[in-house]
Amino acid sequence: MNSRVVDLLKQSHQCMQSGQPEAAQNKCEQILALEPDNPAAHFELGRIALKLDQHETAIERISRAIEFDSGNWVFHNVLGEVHVRHGNWPAATRCFRRAVALDPDDPAAYINLGGVLIRQHELPAAANALHKALSINPDAANVQHNLALTLHQLGDDQEAAALFTRLAAHRPDFREVHYNLGVVLTKLERFDEAVTSYRQALKWQPDFAAIHNNLGSLLTALNDPNGAISCYRNALVHQPNHAQAYSNLLMTLNYLPQLSQHEMYLAAKKFEADHASDLSPRQTDFHHSAEAEKKLRIGYLSSDFRTHSVAWFIRNLPDAHQRNRIEVFCYANVAEADAMTGEIEAQTDHWLSIAGMRDADVVDRIKADQIDILIDLGGHTGNNRLLVFARRPAPVQVTWLGYPNTTGMAHMDYRLTDAIADPPGETDNLYSEQLVRLPHGFLCYQPDQAGPDVVDPPCLKQGHITFGSFNNYPKLTPDVIRVWSKILHQSPGSRLILKSRAMLGEKTRERCALQFAEHGISPERVDLLATVPTRKEHLALYSKIDIGLDPFPYNGTTTTCEALLMGVPVIALHGDRHAGRVGASIMSRAGLSELIAANEAEYISLAKELAGDRQKLVKMRKELRPQMLESELMDLTLFTESLEHAYREMWLTWCNEK
Repeated sequence: MNSRVVDLLKQSHQCMQSGQPEAAQNKCEQILALEPDNPAAHFELGRIALKLDQHETAIERISRAIEFDSGNWVFHNVLGEVHVRHGNWPAATRCFRRAVALDPDDPAAYINLGGVLIRQHELPAAANALHKALSINPDAANVQHNLALTLHQLGDDQEAAALFTRLAAHRPDFREVHYNLGVVLTKLERFDEAVTSYRQALKWQPDFAAIHNNLGSLLTALNDPNGAISCYRNALVHQPNHAQAYSNLLMTLNYLPQLSQHEMYLAAKKFEADHASDLSPRQTDFHHSAEAEKKLRIGYLSSDFRTHSVAWFIRNLPDAHQRNRIEVFCYANVAEADAMTGEIEAQTDHWLSIAGMRDADVVDRIKADQIDILIDLGGHTGNNRLLVFARRPAPVQVTWLGYPNTTGMAHMDYRLTDAIADPPGETDNLYSEQLVRLPHGFLCYQPDQAGPDVVDPPCLKQGHITFGSFNNYPKLTPDVIRVWSKILHQSPGSRLILKSRAMLGEKTRERCALQFAEHGISPERVDLLATVPTRKEHLALYSKIDIGLDPFPYNGTTTTCEALLMGVPVIALHGDRHAGRVGASIMSRAGLSELIAANEAEYISLAKELAGDRQKLVKMRKELRPQMLESELMDLTLFTESLEHAYREMWLTWCNEK
């Protein structure tokens, strides 16, 4: 390369640095007048074109440079970057692969290769490329971060957490790392550490609504409802349209006994005003056949078609529907399918995974499917799709099962319940939906197995009574802990077993033990258990309990059914709201009304009396499972008949109104 060409290249670089791309371009053209095949000049013209967003010209010029110098890895790398800008991922991938082949010791092309593979969802290959880049430059913060994100997406959360933790220690100013570490630690169920990470994230990104929302979800699970509510409100300050944050707020309000049902109703109506009303279609002119006895197209929409408490009440329902009268559609908002997902899918006529789909696209599909009655199974629980219902994709819309309160939504027509959970005339004005009370209860428990064999009450061997509850920790309100402590005091030598996922955290266990200690119950009398590997092991733990205690004002549902099927009697309190009367509904349907207390004093008395009657405990242990299996609580045929009758009545109402 002669000196004149060298000088012109330097001048071109200087022009670019001073913001004069046209002048830089002129210098390169002068070079090509002297040396038409000069690869450096063609390359510089390509870079200038890229700077000017002239992608086609950039591709043409850099490709020419490669023709004259095909072994220059930088040319291939930059050409790949141009293709990335142009959205041509396959072409970019080829360029970056060629670049790393030419110079395997430079991390830049590996970083670019990893990035473009991520865009194409080729995550294992992306992780390999980023691992290689990190081996060359171990201190590259962006590479560590992107590799950790990729590993998280691949399900390798242990390695992702290790990378995020190392990055957070060495680069605490790398803002995004604290939030992403919180996400991964939550997935790993390292809840105490996740709380710390989210709080650290807020120091760097105080306006990021997702951090406030995620921290709120954690605090709810860890039984700090007031702290959680504060987080959700902060999320909504920074992102007023964050509908899931408001749903999470409503869900958490159900754990507060001091909040009246009227206050809950008003809070739910605010969800409609702030998040749903603007989505309401201007016209809802459906062209469905208004034939009263037509075969109904029923759609179930849920995030819980998976191993989840809701699934134990839905899993056999699709099969139980009369196929000459009902056509079943399921819309599954399930990101990680499991065996339960497959089991439910196999029973349906039509199945669609809507995870990741936009609400508007889900609405279009439901309309195309001509759904007559669309049923929401989640209410304001996590990952709900209530904003689909706000757009009114079906003539009749119903909420049922997963959420113990009103949605507050104008386009949710009905709510399925029963006369025990919602006594007629007492609660109708507290729901935006019209209540439909199923005559045999609104729940039908359908476990996958009866469980391990029922064994004798443990008190016969141990010589003391063991009370227990496997409910989520946030259901253990201060009033619950106070009442359960009184029961322990009035049953000398008795013990209490609590099992909850939240108990994986040491700080949470310490806090729970302290709550009981404040009522004079020593930590030695309270066993705090977390998760076990299998459902069979979970059910086997009921053999360690003599008497189950149902929390209030938010009762257990699945846990109560599990206990009864394992021969464990449960003491329930008839509360002042739906969430607090689910226990009474279950116990009544199981033929155990004598274990339902009208107030706290009676609740304590029932527990004390049953604890003192070993003979009755033995008798109940033997009789409860067959009693449950024969009860209407587990009679799927009876339940499905009443459910289909309710659907038909809803449809008749719509036909008459049309």
